[in-house]
Amino acid sequence: MEYKLLGISGLILIILLLTWLKDGENMNPPLKRRAVIDTTTIAIFWVVYEFYNYSKDKAFEQEVVMIINLALLFFLARMVQLIAQLNPMFQEFVSFLKRKGVNIEQLDDSKKEE
Repeated sequence: MEYKLLGISGLILIILLLTWLKDGENMNPPLKRRAVIDTTTIAIFWVVYEFYNYSKDKAFEQEVVMIINLALLFFLARMVQLIAQLNPMFQEFVSFLKRKGVNIEQLDDSKKEE
């Protein structure tokens, strides 16, 4: 599970870097504040894990594992989303779909209805 926490920590830092690359000085919240927020998030994950790891009672093992796995999945999806926003090839694909008459907003609306 330590490796998953290292992965989460790395993904949070990668997301911070990608957000800075995407928005630059226009980041909301600003870079310094976002760095504090992300560092605190990483620390909270590690504190919760260490508290669980050193406690004698393992009654919540499945819940802790589920939280770690969901967090890993969430941060991985967020990183992929940021890469797609930054990647010119993806942006060209969206432009191609718009030129062909595919309404991207309509696709987003249909997903919300499901």
